[in-house]
Amino acid sequence: MKNYRPANLSPAQIEQLQRLEHEFAELTGEPLVLIAYASRNGRRTSSSSVHGTSTK
Repeated sequence: MKNYRPANLSPAQIEQLQRLEHEFAELTGEPLVLIAYASRNGRRTSSSSVHGTSTK
């Protein structure tokens, strides 16, 4: 993940990410954490730049 750094999110964006975590946890029945990264080279990326990792 050398080409990415943690995304600089506003408090509102963090709240939205936490709501999505909760929604997906309800859908999957498993707790999970969504992690947002931004491209280091300044290139715009699609929404796939938000990566989810399941925690068990």
